[in-house]
Amino acid sequence: MNPPVNAIVLSVDEKSQIQALDRTQPILPLAPGVAERRTHDYRRHGTTSLFAALNVATGSVIGELHRRHRSKEFLQFLRTI
Repeated sequence: MNPPVNAIVLSVDEKSQIQALDRTQPILPLAPGVAERRTHDYRRHGTTSLFAALNVATGSVIGELHRRHRSKEFLQFLRTI
C-alpha cells in the first residue's frame, strides 16, 4: 500500500434504532453489605441512531447521535469527520 501524504484511516460504523430508555426511579443508594439496586421498569423515549468513527492511528473516536436514520444524517456525519 502506498497512501498519499497526510492520509488518515477511519473505520466508520452505524447503529440504528437504539432504544432510548430511562428508569422510572433513581438508582437506590448503596448500603453496607447491599449491592446497588435498580427498578425493573423503564420509560421509553423513542429511538436514536449512533454514527461513530475510529481514527486508527490515534485511537480517538468521533461519534454523533441523530433522531432519524437517513442518508442526510449519515452524510452530515461524514462531513464532520
